[in-house]
Amino acid sequence: MSGQSLIKEVQSYYTDFLVKDPADLAEIYSEDVVFCDPLRRVEGLPSLQAHFSDMSRGLTQCRFQFDKASIDRDSACLPWYMHYAHQSLRGGRPLRLRGCSLLRYSDKVFYHEDFFDLGAMVYEQVPLLGSLVRFIKARLGGR
Repeated sequence: MSGQSLIKEVQSYYTDFLVKDPADLAEIYSEDVVFCDPLRRVEGLPSLQAHFSDMSRGLTQCRFQFDKASIDRDSACLPWYMHYAHQSLRGGRPLRLRGCSLLRYSDKVFYHEDFFDLGAMVYEQVPLLGSLVRFIKARLGGR
């Protein structure tokens, strides 16, 4: 599979994350895949499939809207917005998070790292804690 078509497959999988079957990850990720984000590091396809199954719990919405990707012959950078709703965050109301994925691949993706602001995703959505985090960010940013 070419880099362009593989990236299209990745984007398609994440377009509506909750309706996808984690078993389908085998079509785009290698057996020895490494997946990282600010919360965890997962190694191996079976672990990634289990992680995605677990991650879906509590989510009522999760879809990704991709911006223009930067694609090379063996790597890609995919900027995105994640539109999500979780039962435990903001009363289940829809939220939006900006992030970017770095992918390295040959015939399949063997390395996937997500970059995003964990505070904006989780901590700022929790009553009291969210106010404190936003206050600290404002103070550090000189606002």
